[in-house]
Amino acid sequence: MIQNELRTLRANDLGARLRDGTNAPSPRDSEMEELRAQREAALATGRQAETAMQALRNVNQRLMVENSRLIAADTAEPMNNQ
Repeated sequence: MIQNELRTLRANDLGARLRDGTNAPSPRDSEMEELRAQREAALATGRQAETAMQALRNVNQRLMVENSRLIAADTAEPMNNQ
């Protein structure tokens, strides 16, 4: 959605420059590049956060399995001792 909006803005800007007969980069170009860079940085940060969350989910799952084994072993021992 954001990419479509950026493309539309860029196309409108290019069309306006062609109509006006100018082909010099506008200040808007540098602003758009800065916004793209910020967007890419935000997306990369989001991907890193998702990767970290998945790693934490994996650790949590392993701990739950191990705790279940320990609880099962602990509850089984008193019955074997009787």
